[in-house]
This record gives sequence, C-alpha cells and structure tokens, in this order.
Amino acid sequence: MSNEIHLYGSVGASFWDEEYFTPTQVREQLAQMQGPVTVRINSGGGFAQDGQTIYTMLVDYPDEVNVIVDGAAASAASLIAMAGDTVTMRLGAWMLIHDPAQMFTDGRGTAKDHIDLAGQLDIIADAYAAIYAKRAGVDRPAAREVMKADTMMDGDAAIAAGYATHMDADTQAAVAARFDYRLYKNAPDELVRASKELGVKPGKTAVLAMFAGQPRLKKENDMPGNTPSQPVAADSVATPSGAQVTAQPQAQPVPEVQPVAQQSAAPDATIAERTRARRIMDAVAMAGFKPEMANTFIDRGDTLESALDQIRAQQISAQETPQPGDITRTTPVARVTRDGSDKFRTGAQMALMAKVNLTGGERNEFSSLSLPELARECLMQAGERSGFQDRREMIGRAFTMNGAHGTSDFANILSNVMGKAALAGWDEAEETFHLWTRKGTLTDFKENKRVGAGLFDALPAVPEGGEYKHGTVGDRGEGITLATYGKLIKITRQAIINDDLSLLGSVPRKMGRAARRTVGNLAYAVLTGNPNLADGVALFHADHNNLAASGTVPSITSLSAARTAMKTQKEKAGGPSLNIRPAYALIPAALETEFDQLMNSTVDPQASKGHARNPVAGMVEPISDARLDDDSATAWYLAADPNAHDTIEVAYLDGNDAPYLEERTSWTSDGVEMKVRIDATAAPLDHRTFYKNAGS
Repeated sequence: MSNEIHLYGSVGASFWDEEYFTPTQVREQLAQMQGPVTVRINSGGGFAQDGQTIYTMLVDYPDEVNVIVDGAAASAASLIAMAGDTVTMRLGAWMLIHDPAQMFTDGRGTAKDHIDLAGQLDIIADAYAAIYAKRAGVDRPAAREVMKADTMMDGDAAIAAGYATHMDADTQAAVAARFDYRLYKNAPDELVRASKELGVKPGKTAVLAMFAGQPRLKKENDMPGNTPSQPVAADSVATPSGAQVTAQPQAQPVPEVQPVAQQSAAPDATIAERTRARRIMDAVAMAGFKPEMANTFIDRGDTLESALDQIRAQQISAQETPQPGDITRTTPVARVTRDGSDKFRTGAQMALMAKVNLTGGERNEFSSLSLPELARECLMQAGERSGFQDRREMIGRAFTMNGAHGTSDFANILSNVMGKAALAGWDEAEETFHLWTRKGTLTDFKENKRVGAGLFDALPAVPEGGEYKHGTVGDRGEGITLATYGKLIKITRQAIINDDLSLLGSVPRKMGRAARRTVGNLAYAVLTGNPNLADGVALFHADHNNLAASGTVPSITSLSAARTAMKTQKEKAGGPSLNIRPAYALIPAALETEFDQLMNSTVDPQASKGHARNPVAGMVEPISDARLDDDSATAWYLAADPNAHDTIEVAYLDGNDAPYLEERTSWTSDGVEMKVRIDATAAPLDHRTFYKNAGS
C-alpha cells in the first residue's frame, strides 16, 4: 500500500455536502503504514478538536511525515500541516491561520454561559498557538497575534514566516477543495470567486457548524422528523475504496442556509440535533462503515436509535454474508470471535501501557483514543449500542457490562495496565534488605517455628568399620508469622471522563513501590526494634556477645573488635569458635562517608600522620539505609552472608515475593477497584550472625 494520505475537504465532517475526512479514518490509514508517510492537504478547515487530534496522530507516528499543501490548508487544516517534518507549498497553494470561533453557547446563553465559552475558546486558541509557535520558532503571544489577524499566506509567505519549509514552484496547486472560503475575511479573491458556485453565502448557523460541531439547520421541509426512516442498503452508501482518506462529493444542490435571525428552532433543539448527528457519525465510524452512511441517516432525519438499529443490522449482515469486493466499509469487519476480542484487548492494553511509560507498551491504532473513546470502542466490540444520554452513562455501561467472555473488557484492560504499573513500581523501588536477608516461604498465617539444625562444630571421626552417629537438631525455635499489608485504588467514571492516565500509571506504580518499602520496613524494624528471641533475650544483648559494651564511632579498632566478636561466636559453651565472617555493614546515611573511607582506603584514614596500613579495608560491603537514621544516626551493625548463615528471614505467602493484585468491578460506583496486597513478614533466625555498636 502506498504511504500517502489525502486529507481533502472538511476536517471532521461535511458542512455543505463537500468532501471530508475524520480522525478515525486517519488513524486506520496510519495503522496500516510503515516508513515515511506523505500527507497531502487540500482543506478549508473544520472542527478544531478533530484538527488537534489528527495533528497529534501525525506527530506520534514513529517515522517521517512529509506534508504537501496541494491547494489550501486553512483553519484546522493548517494546524494539521504543522505536524510535518517537512511542509511543502505547491505553486498557488494557500495557508490560513486564525482563531477558533463559536457562535452559540450551551445552556440558555446567559452571561455566564458566554464567559465559560470564552474561557474554553482561549484554551483551544492557546493550544493551537503553542503548535504554531513551535513550528515558526516564535513565542506563543506572537503566534496568537498571527491567529487573531486571520493571516492568509501563499507559499513564499508561509516559508518566510516559518510555517512551511519548502516551495514546489514547478507544480501548480490543485483546485481548492470544495469549501465556502467566504467565511474568512482575508480569503484571496480566487477562493472567494470559486465559493460563489455554492450558492448563498453561509449564515451564522453555517459558521457555527464549522467551528463548533453544530449541524447546520436546513429549510423547514428538511428538518428532522419530516422524512420517514428507511433502512439503508449497503450499496446505497458505497464509495470507491483505496488508500486515500477522502469521500466523494454528493451530487444534490446545496440547500440554502437561513441566517440565524430567521431560525425558529430553539437552542435546546439545536443542541439536540448536534448531539444526534455527532453520535451517529461516531457509531458509523466505530462500526467501520463509510461516512456516507452517517450522512444518509443525518440528512434523512433518522433518530439515533433508528440509526443504531440499522448500523447493527448492517454489521450482522456483513458478518453472515460477506460479499467479494464489498466497498461499503472503511475497514473490514469480522465476526467478533474470542481471537478477535483477545487481539483488541491486547492492542488496547499495549497502547495504554505506552501512554503511561510501561515497558512492553507500543503505539498502535488505539494510541489516539482517549479513555472515553476506548470505553466506547469496548462497547462497540461487544456489540453494544452507543445510544447513551451522556458520557457518564456510556462509561458506566462500559464498566458494568458483562461482555461475551465474562467481565467487562474495559475494566479488564484498565486493571491489567494498573497491575503492570504496580509491578513496575515494585521492581523500581530502591531497596537493600534483600542483600542481607534470606527469602523464605510460609503456607499459612499461623505461627511457624524456624528450628535450627545446629551449627555443627565439626563432623566427628568415624573409625574404620565404625558406625555413623546421628546428629542432634538444635533446640532453637524462632517464631515467624505472616501478616497482610495492602491498599485499594479506584478508577471512577469521573476519572475516565477526565482522561486521567495518572490513575493507570503513576498511582499504582507508587503503590507497588510502597509495597516493597513495606517489606523493607519489616526487615529493618528487626534491627531497630531488637525483639526477644526464643531464649527470652533480646537479639542484640551482652549475653549474646553481639553488642558492643560501649558505643564508639566506626574505626579500625571498633570494626576489628566487632569482627572478632562474630568470628568467636560458639554454638555452645566450651565449643569451638564458629568463625562467622561479617559480610555487610548496615549503616545509617550519616555514617556513609566514614565507612566508605574505612572500606576503600589502603591506609588508616583516621591516622593523624604516617601511612599505617588499613587492616579492615574491604572487610564488609556497606549498605546505607535512612530507616536506620530514623532510629539512630550513630548506631551501626554487621551482618553475615545470608546464603551461608541464618540471619533474618523475609518470608512470603507461598513464596510470592511480588504484590498480589486483585481487581473488582463496582456496580454501585461504576468503576473498577484494584487491591494491592503483600503477605510478608521478617523475623530473626540467630543472634550469632549479627553485631551492633550503638555508636557515639
């Protein structure tokens, strides 16, 4: 397939029976392409939001995007052009940069409604200005002035201003796309003359339609409800297929558009008509049919429910009796099988993972979908109607529905991404406890005993022909009991409407880190809490010969004494020394510098003069943790190698040393809840493998 996309006509929808293109069509085309892409633009503009969406898709495309302005790139189309790595103007082509507009407000049109609308338009305008400014190399206020002036530029002017990069002086511009350029006060004469064939100059309602997504109101005999609904035959909306994202202009004459002053429809009726048209267009696009099907439903005045019934009927018909060469669809529609549903869930999940920066995510055909759009796509995949009163109702249904294969696909996709984010946070947490502790497994929450097998002094001699004697198991039995730690996180409809990706990425990621910190807290709490062992004596105690008689700063002398104490520990009184070598120094952050000098200096770093050799250099590996500072900034500890000796055991339920993730769809709150839980504990196994100096 040729890597060329033609964006001809209106951005987002048809306004005066001209060609148009939509974000859905662009997304589908990009999903089938690899390598550099050429985007050819000939458009008078359209919906601001759709222009922004297509711009983002092109910017996110992983390879080079080269834009060619064949005829005109006006209004929202000029923003799309800014996505090109190169922007080439053909001879005679035009570019228009201006402010977004809106004639009507939602509600009754009160002063507050107008103030709210002005704020919304400022937000859109600032977003556009940031894109124009980046391309032209100017600041945002300068770009806003260009927009406010309704600046129309030919190729040379666009290049000089920085909005285009190349001029194709050898190729004459294509005929400007069918569009009423009389809307623009600075439109060149040739575009104004070309627009006169469209009939009367559009009134305010038509202008509203273009900038705000409001469907234009027609003559009274064309108003919705005056034409009975009839099923749409598949061949009645067929258009030529191919790589171009274009639609064929319809042949019927353009109806006269009445000025707003002559409109008799109430604002509420106008808003309802706009909503009906947009929902029908969305449903047709999601089902994979050509945009002309939506036009037929809208122009004929079909109700939303009637249109949805006919779309669904066409889907079923296409699934059951596919016809060779069927060109009524923009993309093939297959029967929703388990394999297809799995592929959809996987693709959507990987797209979300990429958005929240998780390893394994990828940009794909679902990357341009917001969370509300993904919810609608899940409904469409499950064969659900999309006729909902508002987005809250639609998202609530996406959360609570039981699809063909059990629980809601939408909830599953979100919870899977959250789970991966939590596990990523667990892996990313900077912890040190695993270096000096031993991992263990417990199978229940009852108190368990870790019975010492005896630190055998030595193996006894076996005389020739003599018998081997049984060794005795030590009588030590240190208790260890699991506990559960966890927290809930909920994603609600409000979060989805707000497209809040932090609840999918950063929040569960932080919970994963918190889970691992919790285990680290347990391990270090054994040191600082100094619990009693099975013999009734504290872990660090003079009776255990593992506590310095008086606290001293780390030095060659104090470290040598600590090493000697550990190496001369005995299994039983009068027995031989066990020769336990310290492997780690567990220190507060306040002592990091001192230990670094002592472990890495070949000479005594604390000597006032001379070059005395440092006998403790490299004796242990220092492990610094601020939890120790919270208890004491002076105390330091030595620990043996946990692979060779019993130190502290960090045990997990069934050995699962990662957080347990569980999700539940909530019917009452229309959301999905995730539980992050860790079942773990930490307990000392032996006092002989540790040493403490309280410091000074």
